[in-house]
Amino acid sequence: MITSIIFLLIGGFFLYLGAEWMVRGGSTLAGRMGISPLVVGLTVVAFGTSLPELMVSLVATINNRESIAIGNVIGSNIANVGLVLGLSSFIFPITVHYRAVARELWIYLGVALVFFCFCLNGMITRWEGVILLSGILAYTWMHIKRPPEDLEKPQQTTITISRSILLLLLGIAGLTLGADFFVDGAVDLATLLGISEVVIGMTIVALGTSLPELATSVVAAFRKESGISIGNIIGSNLFNILSVIGVVSIIQPLEFDVSINLIELPLMLVFGIVLFPIAKMRQPIPRLSAIILLSGYVSAMIWIFNR
Repeated sequence: MITSIIFLLIGGFFLYLGAEWMVRGGSTLAGRMGISPLVVGLTVVAFGTSLPELMVSLVATINNRESIAIGNVIGSNIANVGLVLGLSSFIFPITVHYRAVARELWIYLGVALVFFCFCLNGMITRWEGVILLSGILAYTWMHIKRPPEDLEKPQQTTITISRSILLLLLGIAGLTLGADFFVDGAVDLATLLGISEVVIGMTIVALGTSLPELATSVVAAFRKESGISIGNIIGSNLFNILSVIGVVSIIQPLEFDVSINLIELPLMLVFGIVLFPIAKMRQPIPRLSAIILLSGYVSAMIWIFNR
């Protein structure tokens, strides 16, 4: 029990450091290269904060714990909206420009629906994994050719491009290491408490692997980098489905209980749809809306626990 708690504390420390380096590196890279903070958040930062989901899902699948792998992705996508966006916008004002993120929101909704259809038979095959992975490659290429319009301009900085990249790499390393420690501690505690694998994947593991997104978005909001904050949330959700599930299912097809189609996947879709009114309401996001998001997330987790 004590070892698990120590792991949680060590993980939290590295998550904070990783988030600070990630945001600083991402924002300065945007300033040096003239790239908008939103694009950096949607791609580079989103990929970095999705690495823990990829690593955890790979290990879970190799150990024949596909329920943890699939639950991790679904739970993380719910947490990214309900917990990450809710808590970030409650602590610090976050401004979301609908015109800037409309394309990304529709893409995410389409990807989530495709993922839902793939899950209907209780299996993600290798060919479906290839389709998903091809989607993230196409998505990244689209942002190179046609980046979304961002009303936030890159901040001017004197930090060199090489140092910005170094900060990004250090941030990714810190977030990955922190998430690894945190998840190990959380899973050990859950096992001691007798919680099932599906619930572990949907709640504790998903929360642990979403901590990089939470730490990064909170730090970004504190540094007034709303583009990185919201871009990180939407981009991470896309990377979780397209790259994490894509890569894992190509290595080994995912088999899981079809019961997730009744509650867990519909919840993920609902939290994705909620992003549309959030982006269209008056900005910055009101604290009341942030409280509603947080309350929705907590209620969903309690529902899953008591299911």
